Amino acid sequence: MRIKQAFWGLIAASILLVIHSSCQSKEEIFRQQYVVEGMMQYEKHCENCHQKDGSGLKNLYPPLAKTDLWKRLNASQIACIIKNGQKEAILVNQKSYQNYMPGNSKLEALDVAEIVTYLRDKWGNDPRIFSLDSARLALKNCN
Repeated sequence: MRIKQAFWGLIAASILLVIHSSCQSKEEIFRQQYVVEGMMQYEKHCENCHQKDGSGLKNLYPPLAKTDLWKRLNASQIACIIKNGQKEAILVNQKSYQNYMPGNSKLEALDVAEIVTYLRDKWGNDPRIFSLDSARLALKNCN
C-alpha cells in the first residue's frame, strides 16, 4: 500500500513540476540553471573557506553573506578574484582580512559566470545572470 501511495505521490509531484516549469520563461529557466551550476561550483571550490552559509571562517576568511561586499564590488571584480585570487587584504564589513586567497586556473569562464550568478543571487540580492560573455570580458580585463 505504501509503495502505491509513494508512486502516486511521485506522479503528482512530477505533474506539478512540469506545470510550474511551463509557467517560467526560458530566460528564468536559464538563470536558474546558472544558479544551480554555480552552487555546485561554489561547494567544490569556495565552501571550504567561505562556508556553506557564506559566513566565512572566523578571522581567517571573510564572509560572503550579510556583507557590504556586494555594494563595493561589481560582478567583474568578483569574477577576477574568483579566477585569480586575492593577494592583498580585503575589507569586509569594516574588518580587514589578510589571508591570501589562491586563484583557480582550472575554472573556465563559464564556471566563473555561474559562481558569480550564484553568489549574487544567494547573498548579493541581485537575481541577474552574469553571462558567459560578461565573464569572458571580465577575465580578459583583470588587472
